Amino acid sequence: MKITMKKRHTVLAVLVIFLGLAVLANWYYTNPGKNALPADGSSDVDSSNVNGANLGDAIYVNTSDVYDEYFAGAKLSRDASYDEAVATLKEIIESSDVDEQSIKTAADSINTMSERRISQVNIENLIKAKTGSECVAVITDESVEIIVKESALSDQTVLQIKEIVMNNTQFSAEKISIIGAK
Repeated sequence: MKITMKKRHTVLAVLVIFLGLAVLANWYYTNPGKNALPADGSSDVDSSNVNGANLGDAIYVNTSDVYDEYFAGAKLSRDASYDEAVATLKEIIESSDVDEQSIKTAADSINTMSERRISQVNIENLIKAKTGSECVAVITDESVEIIVKESALSDQTVLQIKEIVMNNTQFSAEKISIIGAK
């Protein structure tokens, strides 16, 4: 009977030791930044924070900052010219020296520009959703021009873009130009 009690105590002691090792290993591997050693074995460098980033954080490798800047700048420039044109037309409408026909023409121009601006934004959003590529839409009286990344252009993408433009404007496929930005 004494032998079985010693065996039980021994087995229980071994299990407690294994449980302690498991807890220690769990703690060690869930806090790697505080416990990890650099490859050279020195302990004075924190390897979890390299160049201000934590190990395991996502890093954007192939960003297209040039394209992003171009498209953002083009949209900003387009919006600024639109705002300037609307401000000029509002001055014409509010002027007391202008006849009724000029006021009507200015109001119609503001309405047309607003409709174009809404169409441009809708087209850009739909193209981005459908193709995943940033773009700029420019609608004039005669045509529509779509500027997209050249790398995003394929036959299928061109057809999708033309379909989106034709569904959101009254222009035929011949009046739609798709330009690849380099």
